[in-house]
Amino acid sequence: MVQLSLILVNLCAVILMVLALPGGPLPVPLAAVRLLLGLAVALFCPGYAAQMALFPRRNTLDGAERLALSVGISLALIPLLALMLDALPWGIGLGPVVGAEAGATLLASALAWARWRRLPPGDRWEWEIPWADLAGRSEPSSRFWLGSGLALVLILGLILLLTVAQLARWGEPVTEFYLLGPERQAGGYPYRGRVGEPVTVTVGIVNRERVPVEYRLEVADGERLLGQAGPVRLSPGAAYEGPVSFIPARPGDRVRVTFLLYRSGLPIPYRMLWLWLEVEE
Repeated sequence: MVQLSLILVNLCAVILMVLALPGGPLPVPLAAVRLLLGLAVALFCPGYAAQMALFPRRNTLDGAERLALSVGISLALIPLLALMLDALPWGIGLGPVVGAEAGATLLASALAWARWRRLPPGDRWEWEIPWADLAGRSEPSSRFWLGSGLALVLILGLILLLTVAQLARWGEPVTEFYLLGPERQAGGYPYRGRVGEPVTVTVGIVNRERVPVEYRLEVADGERLLGQAGPVRLSPGAAYEGPVSFIPARPGDRVRVTFLLYRSGLPIPYRMLWLWLEVEE
């Protein structure tokens, strides 16, 4: 059971790493799985592996004490990892935090396994679970069924890992649509203009739909069309960034200019952004 428990905590950590890989938004079921695994990895897995590395012998701690110590060590590890990441170039983010938690779990598990295996069988800690007593029997059939069960758990875990990796890579089909300022950054947008004089912004589109899509863009002030661009055809995963100009048609202190992104086959806007401009005569 010690082997199986270490395999399970490491499997949770590896699956969480896969779900935390950068990419598009996750489907709702996978997002829920990532949340549950995140709680397990943050609050239990690294502490469980660490306490097994510290106390691999029998008669040092009982099961309840080990579970409590697992949670305590995991909670104590969080601020230490945060301080370490804050001092490193990666900083504190979803990917670095998940990687650090998973790395700590894998490292502690390897140490726990090495220390546990070096002990005589009679001195090793084992969970007192009735059906796990098969491990101590001498009948070959008992050992065969126990080994078969562990192999089945490993195979199912590997299948689950591959399935999660594939679904996480797909993500939800969505188109990224954004505006950039003059220096191609998310800021510094124009906020003033004159009637009859062109205003230019940079528009970005990223196709996450898993199929080729043709887009076109309209810039409007209410019912009035101010400018347009496209069509732009993007293959799956392809991105486009380019300037789009429009000409304000009426003065006002707060004129809302709307950017409408249309997708081929849809008569209504697929994505929408807007800017507020102070337009002079």
